[in-house]
Amino acid sequence: MKSSRVMKIFEQYVRKYDMNNVNIKAKYFHSLKVMEIAKELANGLGIFDEEEISVIELIGLFHEIGNFSLTPNYHIDDDIDDAYDKTINILFTKGLIREISKETKYDNIIKMAIYAYDKDGFPSDIGEKEKHICAIIKDAHNLDSFRLFVNYPYVDTRIDAYPNNLVYDEFKKFHTISPKMSENSSDTVLVVLSKMYSFNYRYSYYLLRKNNYITKMMDSLTFDNKEIENFFKQIMGVLNNYIDGKIGAYNAW
Repeated sequence: MKSSRVMKIFEQYVRKYDMNNVNIKAKYFHSLKVMEIAKELANGLGIFDEEEISVIELIGLFHEIGNFSLTPNYHIDDDIDDAYDKTINILFTKGLIREISKETKYDNIIKMAIYAYDKDGFPSDIGEKEKHICAIIKDAHNLDSFRLFVNYPYVDTRIDAYPNNLVYDEFKKFHTISPKMSENSSDTVLVVLSKMYSFNYRYSYYLLRKNNYITKMMDSLTFDNKEIENFFKQIMGVLNNYIDGKIGAYNAW
């Protein structure tokens, strides 16, 4: 799979949409960033050959191709099941994947990784490499959620209330929080922050720290009062310590 051909087909598909629309633009750059991060993670593991890395790049680039037609307003937590069905329909039923490559041996892992990137865990009946591919796409997608929040705020960044108790309890347990639990802008901030709890690789935490996303998220928020601001500052402090623990002193992997 030649990367130039993959990119050409991707560009031809997405250019059907209005690239001046900020929501479409967000989807476009999210796709590119997930591909980029996935490649970096795959190379770092050192277990994939060149062809397999090309497949991982393809999955990253097309993992949400169905989202372009879902809603006029981009949301990192769009209905994933619906997005999955649309993505699989575009790639396999309508045959976009065959325009990229006639090779079918990677079809199952492409479908599996696209299905699993926003789910808990991985199928138990797949090999180690396949699990790593699913984990790479999941980490790449979740990591880019932080950049999206900072660059394309899809919620009101004005914080005028504390998070609800259920959301905060899950957050304190280091659980990934479902966006369906969110009731206000504070909840949504915690939903995004909790995505780091599902990272599979130390290097993902390293990239989170390298890009300074926690500080950038905090800086993007405006608070109605000092008490709520201090509450979030404490959360950010705890998270920075959590990230330090995950990265370790020396080795990003």
